[in-house]
Amino acid sequence: MIAQADLMLLLGQGTESQELNMLITVAKKRYVQEHHHRAISQMTNATGYKKDKWKTYVIVNDKRKEIIRNTEEELYASLYEHYSELEKKPKTMEDVFEQMKDYKLNALARSQKTVDEDNRRFNKISALLRTKSLNDITDQDIRNWFVKSFLPTKPTPSSLRKQLQLFSQIFDFGIRNKYCFDNPTRYISANDYIHLCDTSQKRDEEKEFSEEEIQQIRSDCLKEAKNPHALMTLLSIETGQRAGELAALQKSDDLGEYLHVHRQQIRGKDKDGHRAFYDVGYTKDERFHPHDGRLIPITPECRKVLDMAKALPGDSEYIFHNKKGSPIQRDSYIQNLGRRCKRLKIDCTHNHGFRVAFNSRLIGLGFSSADRALILGHEVQTNEAHYSVTDKRHLADLHKKLTGETPTGNKNTDNSVIKEEQ
Repeated sequence: MIAQADLMLLLGQGTESQELNMLITVAKKRYVQEHHHRAISQMTNATGYKKDKWKTYVIVNDKRKEIIRNTEEELYASLYEHYSELEKKPKTMEDVFEQMKDYKLNALARSQKTVDEDNRRFNKISALLRTKSLNDITDQDIRNWFVKSFLPTKPTPSSLRKQLQLFSQIFDFGIRNKYCFDNPTRYISANDYIHLCDTSQKRDEEKEFSEEEIQQIRSDCLKEAKNPHALMTLLSIETGQRAGELAALQKSDDLGEYLHVHRQQIRGKDKDGHRAFYDVGYTKDERFHPHDGRLIPITPECRKVLDMAKALPGDSEYIFHNKKGSPIQRDSYIQNLGRRCKRLKIDCTHNHGFRVAFNSRLIGLGFSSADRALILGHEVQTNEAHYSVTDKRHLADLHKKLTGETPTGNKNTDNSVIKEEQ
């Protein structure tokens, strides 16, 4: 709405009617721009009745609604009516969450992955809370949902904190936009509920594929030499690349002795708001400081996989592509790997397990922490904290190296592992 003080000021200055209308139009346009973060465009390439008209879209009942008008001024007038009507209604948590998602994507330039994670967590919230007026929700309501619905699923402490953080973000956004007056999550501490979470740590062997499992997966993939998903799996075993990096690899990245990893495929939306996959010229660790990626030495096994990929049917600049030449989507590869592992009855089902296993392999070959971080594309401290799980050397091997004798009498040492020497 136009601020009353601004309107009174205009009237007090004795502004002429035509000039006043123009100023009101400008104020309405500014109001729309503050509330509407989607693209507004003229359909110059359209045919039929849409030719040269102006369009955008809004969200109504969780669905996109296209708005088309003859002129830009008429479109802004319709948007003004839409948002001013919305402001008159009490905002539910769902209403505010949808606006917050739009704000994150268009005003804060957050990634689609971030918004998808928000969606996943928001969908866990009960319909009773989601459809309740934001201003009427109390900390007791939120606590009740945590105790009755969320905590019985045994979330990790991290999941608990992130769920509470999402609540807090929604209320903070509501306060900034004058939809509510308080953020009830400030009265709730995650520490109150940690004792009800799953605080067990994953065993190291659950974080990575074992050598036996890798051999099992490798044998299974080699039966599908014409399947790009299988070849991506084989290359991940040999290079420890991220899923998005595998999907974005192009033939020009094969430098002979090295594989140049300097882009990734990410998931976003096209200009019409539909899900789309596209490449960006940086890897995950380079998002804020691109430096032309990293080089991974091409081993003989790695070369075999790249040669098999050259024989894939279809013409494409991408190493892994379908018969039409389109690059394999990152999510398609992830899903294929998950199904393969479940079919082979392997507990670890994610590409990250190959990265951790590849790091362990480099440990066995004597690579330093810095060298391993360089090949995997991490900061050294990140690699040590999250990838260097354990050195799989047996205590019996260490005993023999230290004493020159093979230990006897303790059969349990064969299954023991020690932390990598720092």
